[in-house]
Amino acid sequence: ETCNGPTITIPKPRIIRLISRMTRKTLSNLFPPLLFLFAAILLHGALSFSNEPPGRDPISIDKVRKAERAVSLTSDNFDELTKGKLVFIKFYSPYCPHCKEMANAWNELADHYQQPENNKNGDILIGSIDCTNSPTGKALCAKFKIMGLPTILYGDANFGGVYLEEYRGEKTITDLKNFASRTLVPECNAGNLGSCAADERVEMESYIAMSYHELDAKIKQVEQKEKDTKAFYAAEFGRLHDSYNEQLAEKTIYVSRVKDDLRIIKEVISMKG
Repeated sequence: ETCNGPTITIPKPRIIRLISRMTRKTLSNLFPPLLFLFAAILLHGALSFSNEPPGRDPISIDKVRKAERAVSLTSDNFDELTKGKLVFIKFYSPYCPHCKEMANAWNELADHYQQPENNKNGDILIGSIDCTNSPTGKALCAKFKIMGLPTILYGDANFGGVYLEEYRGEKTITDLKNFASRTLVPECNAGNLGSCAADERVEMESYIAMSYHELDAKIKQVEQKEKDTKAFYAAEFGRLHDSYNEQLAEKTIYVSRVKDDLRIIKEVISMKG
């Protein structure tokens, strides 16, 4: 006798059927959550940019860049495309709200100057620089010390853009077009002697002929003259201010005396009446 009780023997085919039944049941229970997990993985892959703020995903950025009709400038092509040109250049970001607000006006301006009748000499260039485009766009924005977007620079692009100034007007198509028509005209400078008057050209050529040492000495001379001029007018202002105070004091005394005389005369008239 043993304490194990009777032994039950199950035929092998029946064991196989039991295991098969249990496996199907387990899989049927696991299928819905597995399907959900698989769908979530697919959805995450399809929406891989879902964590990006609106407008900052690569597809939206590429769409904005392609919509720009102005000449796209980068550190690779800037010198080549702007050499000898009068330029109006927008520095922007594809997801900057203010940049988007002026995008249509800038495209209209670009279209206007791409017409031969509006740019007869082909010397005016309307450009755009994406400051988020690394590294070629970012490099230009760093070069020109761009702090806010959009920023617009204009002027003669000779010598890498040293003559460019910032446009601070309104950004409507009317304002931009009016400003460009008045401002984007050839000016006398070291890179554009053809636009200089005779006396301006003589002066410009004299500077061009100077050595670096002579130019440095000339700069110091002009800066000293500027300081002397400021000091002279500061002294003149002080002298005029002192003179004004003296005359103001004389006026105050005179008015006081006149008032006293009037008071006395009125008192006498009153007494005689």
